[in-house]
Amino acid sequence: MSIGNHLISNLISKINYGSRKRLRFIKVGLNSTTLELLNILYTNGVIRSYRVEHDDIYIYYKYYLCQIAVRLTIISKPGNRIYWTLNKLSTKFNNNSFSGFYIISTQKGLHTSDFCLTRGITGGEILIKVSV
Repeated sequence: MSIGNHLISNLISKINYGSRKRLRFIKVGLNSTTLELLNILYTNGVIRSYRVEHDDIYIYYKYYLCQIAVRLTIISKPGNRIYWTLNKLSTKFNNNSFSGFYIISTQKGLHTSDFCLTRGITGGEILIKVSV
């Protein structure tokens, strides 16, 4: 999934840059990986909304008291892949006072760490850390 990681890294960089500049929205290119990732971010309340027009996606930010409420960090990079099993994922949540979730690339697509823990999906490549 090397092309997917470059697309995800590019998307997260644009989202973080736009939030630092306090933009209302940003525009990114349309592809299936970006749509799947934005759907996860939208359903978990990280972004306010997104809109698809022709070959572009407009991502609208969610702010709280003039600051973005979350921070996105890229964990697995194309040169350094990080894979966690379900056991390691559960120990990360139990040992740390981490408030947020991870986005994991599994055999069944992109899922959140909460979804993997509750459904018993075996784990996969840790792509993004979403900190609240």
